[in-house]
Amino acid sequence: MLQSDTPSPQLLKEVRALLVQRGTSLNAVCKASGLHRQAVTAALSGTRPGPKSRLLAREFLGRVGAK
Repeated sequence: MLQSDTPSPQLLKEVRALLVQRGTSLNAVCKASGLHRQAVTAALSGTRPGPKSRLLAREFLGRVGAK
């Protein structure tokens, strides 16, 4: 499980590690979900701090079962 769901570079690393443990990748989940990997990466890392990015980060975490 993740230490925190607050967008940060650490959260992005934890999500990537969680997905690798499950035998998949951030890119694969994004493709399967119809999401842009760059947008998800920016939302999870906190480099795009706006409300839409926060929503995208929460939705992605829920989608991968990390929340």
